[in-house]
Formats: sequence, structure tokens, C-alpha cells
Amino acid sequence: MRSPQAAVIPNFHLPIRSNEVKHRTSAEEIQKLKLITAIKTPYLPDGRFDLEAYDALMHMQIINGTEGVVVGGTTGEGHLMSWDEHIMLIGHTVNCFGGQIKVIGNTGSNSTREAIRPSEQGFAVGIHAALHINPYYGKTSLDGLVSHFEAILQMGPTIIYNVPSRTGQDIPPSVIHRIAQSPNMTGVKECMGNKRIQDYKMKNILVWSGNDDECHDARWHHNAAGVICH
Repeated sequence: MRSPQAAVIPNFHLPIRSNEVKHRTSAEEIQKLKLITAIKTPYLPDGRFDLEAYDALMHMQIINGTEGVVVGGTTGEGHLMSWDEHIMLIGHTVNCFGGQIKVIGNTGSNSTREAIRPSEQGFAVGIHAALHINPYYGKTSLDGLVSHFEAILQMGPTIIYNVPSRTGQDIPPSVIHRIAQSPNMTGVKECMGNKRIQDYKMKNILVWSGNDDECHDARWHHNAAGVICH
């Protein structure tokens, strides 16, 4: 059954037309990553980003073998940033470190339209993939979840982030299975435990553990691709 159309006109909201952006990084490249860090965002006393401290953290990740970073995630306090700040930090990370490490921009929102625009901007400034949660607070139906993700998956390689403790709504396997055929569906950052991860593996859906305390067992005993850690 085809999901209802999201409350947007398909492609109407996509002013950027660039095959270079669309084909710069494949989902398969992102799927090879095993260790991804949700990087912190240091601040100066006046509330601006402390980019010198941030760059030092980035160098530490690269030196110690991290293969990818999530910029502006929950750990990086992306929910406290304006979208201008968000895209600036993503752009800075890509410009300074994008040749050494994969940059994943957290561009999710509880509004489909709002999630699309920073994702488009993020890919335009060079992110290799986007990270997207499901709409929070104003929870939607399962068909609504599918419509939301189908809209954002048009942007580029995307990791779906399931963290019900923060969003208030689980993304059930039935939703993931419906969007799994998208060429930009890279995988799931899953926080619902190792049984869910094992079940996805049996369906050939790639999953990273989102729980630091379970990531070892997830990787070595439940076939997680790796971990997106804090």
C-alpha cells in the first residue's frame, strides 16, 4: 500500500538541482563505517562556538580512528542552535576535515518541510550523509512517518535515528521495511536494544547501535554494523 503524500508538493521545495551533490557520496560508502562519534560542540562564554576547541576534538577523533562524525546531534546540542549556526558548523567541519572523515549532518526536525531545507543546505555544503529522527511532540501516524521519511530521503544518503526516549514515538520495523528500498536509505541508528538490531540484520537492513552501554554486544553478538556513540 502506497503511503499518503506528505503535505508538500513533490520537488517544489528543492531549488538546488545538482547531480554533483546527489552523486557525491553513495549510501554504500556510509554503510562501511563502523565507528561514528556524535561530536560535542564547545562554546565560548559569550555563547559562540569555540571552534579552536572543536577542531581539537575533531583531530582527536581522526587520530584515534573514528571514521565518521555526527555534527549538531543531541550530544552536540544541535537543538539549541539556529539553523544558520547549524549549517555554519556543518560547513566548517566539511571544509576542514571532510577529506579525512565522513561528515554526517543532523538535519532532522519534527516538521517535514523544515527537515528538508537544512538537509538540502547540508548536502550543498558537502555533508556525506544526513541523520534524521522521526517527528517528535506532535506525533504522527505510521503512514505519516513513511511520508516524512520518503520526502527527506530524496535529499541524499540518510541514516534514520530511532530514539523513542527523546521523540516519544518508536519507529517500528514496519515503517523501516517500507522505506528500505530507497537508494538513499543508508541504515538505522537504533536505540531499542539488541533484539531489534538482530531482527533487522535478518532482514538485511543495516543498523548501528545507538546505545553506548550495549554497543559491544550489538557489534559482536547481534551483527550491528557498528556504533554511533556519544
